[in-house]
Amino acid sequence: MKPTTYEITVRGRIGPALVDAFEGMTVSVTPTKTLLRGHMVDQATLHGVLELIESFGLELLDVRRAELTT
Repeated sequence: MKPTTYEITVRGRIGPALVDAFEGMTVSVTPTKTLLRGHMVDQATLHGVLELIESFGLELLDVRRAELTT
């Protein structure tokens, strides 16, 4: 798998303690959802982030590859 940037959306706002758990990811918080954006070197890394989301009891709304901008 070629390194890819993913955007992962979860319901609700996550606080600073949880933001720190997603090291290396950009976190954007709105009143109703949180967007995590980061570079994944392989599928194992992506699955690790998804497992972390599940372990915190967060509701996963969306996972998508980020559009490349040139």
